[in-house]
Amino acid sequence: MHIGSTTVSLAGWGVDPRQPDQARSVRLAAIRQLVEGYRLSAVELDLDLGVIFPQVFDATFYAAVANLQQQLGFTCTAHLPFLWLDPSSLNEPVRQASVACLRQAVELVRSLDVTVYVLHLWGFTTIQIALLLADPAQRKAVLGGVMAQAGCSLAELCAILDPRDLCVENLEAPSFDLVLPLVERAGASICLDVGHLAYEQGDPLAFLARHGERVRHVHLHDYVHTSAGGRVQTRDHLPLGRGEMDYVNFMHHLQETHFDGVVILENNSRADLEESLARVKTFLS
Repeated sequence: MHIGSTTVSLAGWGVDPRQPDQARSVRLAAIRQLVEGYRLSAVELDLDLGVIFPQVFDATFYAAVANLQQQLGFTCTAHLPFLWLDPSSLNEPVRQASVACLRQAVELVRSLDVTVYVLHLWGFTTIQIALLLADPAQRKAVLGGVMAQAGCSLAELCAILDPRDLCVENLEAPSFDLVLPLVERAGASICLDVGHLAYEQGDPLAFLARHGERVRHVHLHDYVHTSAGGRVQTRDHLPLGRGEMDYVNFMHHLQETHFDGVVILENNSRADLEESLARVKTFLS
C-alpha cells in the first residue's frame, strides 16, 4: 500500500499564467516536499492544470515531473480533468469535447509511469439531476440516458488506456449502483472517495466489502454531517481526526486485506495535510 497526497495541499489551486516558470517551480517543489519532506511514496497529479493552462503545464513540465519521478522513485497517479467537463452529457458535442479533453490529458503524461488514472464519469449537472429532480419517473429516464452516454465515454477511454488502470470515482450522487454495470462491462477499476460516499451516508468498509476486488485507489479525508432545515448536510476534505471517519479501523482493514493500491490524502492546505499525516504516520512505510 502506498500513501500519498495531491499537490493542491502545498501549491493550491491558483495559477498565474503570466508567470509560467514560477508556477512550474511551485508544483515541482511541492512534489519534492511531499516525497522527501513528508516521506510519502505517492503523488497524485491534477490534470485539470494541464488542459486549463496548457501554456504553463505543457509537455516540458511533465517531462520534468518524469525526471523527478525517476530521481525520487515515487508512485504517480493522475486525476483526469473534471472541471467544466461532463463525459455523461446528453448534449453530444459536450460529451465528445469532454472525452477529447480527457484524451489530451492522458497524452500529456505519457512520459510518466502512471499507476492509475482517476475519472469523474459525470459532471455537476448529473449530480443536480439526481438530487433535485423530484419526479422519480423523470429522474429515472434522464439518468438512464446519462448513463448510456457515460458508457460510451468509458468505452472510448478504455480504448487508449488499460481498463484496469482507469479508476471510476464514486461521486456525491447519483448512487454508484447506477454506474457499476458500466464499470464491470468495461473491466475498469474503482476509486473509493470516502468523503463522497459520506454524502450517501455510505460506510467505507461496506463499500470495500462489496467492491473490494475492483478498488485500486482511495481518496481519504474526513467529513462531518450536520442538520439544517431538516436536511442533512455533509462537509468533506477535512483533516483526519476532525470528523466522523473511522480512519484507524479503515487503514487497519486495508493492511489486513493486503491492499496494494494507493491511498491519497485529499486535503486542501498544508496545515490540514500535516494534521492528517500526524494521524497516519504509523501506517507510513
